[in-house]
Amino acid sequence: MHPAAELAAYKTGLTREVNRVDQQDRYLRLAAEFDNYKKRTARQFADLVRSANEELILEIVAVLDDFDRALQTMSSETSDKQSAAAESVLSGMRLVYDKLMNMLKGRGVSQFDSIEQPFDPQFHDAVMQMPSDKEEGTVIGVISPGYIMNERIIRHAKVIVASSK
Repeated sequence: MHPAAELAAYKTGLTREVNRVDQQDRYLRLAAEFDNYKKRTARQFADLVRSANEELILEIVAVLDDFDRALQTMSSETSDKQSAAAESVLSGMRLVYDKLMNMLKGRGVSQFDSIEQPFDPQFHDAVMQMPSDKEEGTVIGVISPGYIMNERIIRHAKVIVASSK
């Protein structure tokens, strides 16, 4: 019914009685729409909670990479000198490093392995190509590892990819 005709019918008291089936249909549609809204907002909230600390974790991961490089450097230097003090410092640094990695794993963050894997742009950023005996397109070196948080990539691995000779 046209809105003007409906208004005139209402003013004169000749309003048409709304069909009960139409009312029930409108009610069911409204209830379904509200249920979908609740599910959507719950999903959005869960995603927000899961990724809330992503920026902080990325900063921690950058520090962790520097920490790993320091460990590798100290390991190569202490193997030459073999001083007891250097060994104890190195073992303490390894404990701190392992504790940081376990803390990140507890938050759903993990490193993914890239060596000997085929290059995949969803996981890797190719920094350079080098001639190699490996199959072309295979990752032969990792400059910085990639990380996944709650099944979502938060940092791509920076890799060196094999090219043909």
